[in-house]
Amino acid sequence: MTSLNSVSANSVGSSAEVIAGTVVSARVVDVDASSSDKNLGTMLGTAVGAGAGSLLGRGKGQIASAVGFGVVGALAGRSAGNALGKTKGQELVIKADVSGKQYRVTQPIYSQIGAIPVGTHGNLELGAGGSKFLPDGH
Repeated sequence: MTSLNSVSANSVGSSAEVIAGTVVSARVVDVDASSSDKNLGTMLGTAVGAGAGSLLGRGKGQIASAVGFGVVGALAGRSAGNALGKTKGQELVIKADVSGKQYRVTQPIYSQIGAIPVGTHGNLELGAGGSKFLPDGH
């Protein structure tokens, strides 16, 4: 999720603990593609490869061609799904104002905020469906 204006259906009606704090450490990280991105790429690649392969040859050669191209398509599709699904995120360490306790959260770089620098004050939302840090004013 890269937008602050969207929530998952599972988070509707859920609650979260909110802790005021300041970012004491921040680093940009690569967030790998989800399994569904990889699987979708694999399925589309298989279908396209098998379809293209079935146009070649006749009889058993046509079947072998469809299978061979399907395997190549699956590998290419999985690689494409993996590459397209990768995003940039941030790993933040937040020091709570009241307790001084530190929390680490990894989250997407939201388009409305951009990368959050060290020293930023805001609220850390700790919920069962995940956690996120939002700077003051967001």
